[in-house]
Amino acid sequence: MSAGAAKRLQAYAGLGARILGTRLGSTRPFKITLMLTDRCDCRCQGCLIWQRPKGSEMSPEAIGRVLAAAPSLRWVNLTGGEPFLRDDMVEVVRAVREALPQLAVVDFPTTGQRTEVILGAVERMTALGIPKLVVTCSLEGPPELHDSLRGREGAFERMVATYTGLRAMDGVDVYFGMTLSDANADQVEPALEALRRRIPGVGWGDVHFNVYTESGHYYDNLAGALGPPPALDAVLQRALREREGSWQPTDVIEAAYLRLLPEFLRTGRSPLPCKALRAGVFVGAQGDLFPCTVYGRRLGNVLETPLYELLDSAEAADARAVIKRDACPGCWSPCEANPTIVATAPESLTRRPRA
Repeated sequence: MSAGAAKRLQAYAGLGARILGTRLGSTRPFKITLMLTDRCDCRCQGCLIWQRPKGSEMSPEAIGRVLAAAPSLRWVNLTGGEPFLRDDMVEVVRAVREALPQLAVVDFPTTGQRTEVILGAVERMTALGIPKLVVTCSLEGPPELHDSLRGREGAFERMVATYTGLRAMDGVDVYFGMTLSDANADQVEPALEALRRRIPGVGWGDVHFNVYTESGHYYDNLAGALGPPPALDAVLQRALREREGSWQPTDVIEAAYLRLLPEFLRTGRSPLPCKALRAGVFVGAQGDLFPCTVYGRRLGNVLETPLYELLDSAEAADARAVIKRDACPGCWSPCEANPTIVATAPESLTRRPRA
């Protein structure tokens, strides 16, 4: 076994240990979703972050200090807005890597509009020794629909160029990320047909699906123009066929997410006991701490008070009790669902939707 492979295995084992800790009752999260910016280069109908007044952004040094004070973290999701509107994106990822020596996963989405900037930055990130680096290029549908929902002409072609360049790189996993809503749930196959004409071999297994979610403090879309998708039976069955039987961790988690999605669409509640504020937390662009991307209860600011101190507060304890009672807003957003799935395995991997 090479030294690099051994380090990756050690990092994944460390993540597994932290996941087990959550199962045993730990309130030290293994995942953080960290919003880097309110800025965006698209004008999406489903996410209205771009309309929000812009505030200060945490510097790489500040991000490093916040994360170094929370050594349980093994999985860092960096989000926006559009993360690559920050010219210091590589420095941010380097600060994350240096702050968390036992880091296992870094992942982030992109609109894919700044192709050359993104490709150059990600190429530099691959040299940082991150065991698993994942980039998701946002997909809304075939070209005309994609550009319409993204509010930017030519957005589809720029996104495809970015994906194509990332796919050719060693050391990075790249996927399309499609948020299913009432505007595009019937357009998955047309979108894939358009992609295949540009990128031979692309298929259902290259797309991570999630469902339209409302959030006041994150997406700022409580008054958005879109809504949840109608029946998704055909889409889900086709997407599941690509993943059922696979032992790849991403496929296993995605299959569990998709399998339980119909129950969420029917009930509006998480199909599993949510582990927000235990397995993971959400930090906004100005450092405000929330239980997750949907439950908009501010618990303090990580630039002013260390994360663990905030998690040990009476306010956080009460928020955890609300989540445990299933009295929070409720969601099945992958930001929260995926940590919940791994933290409740193996039960989550065999659970079927309740009638």
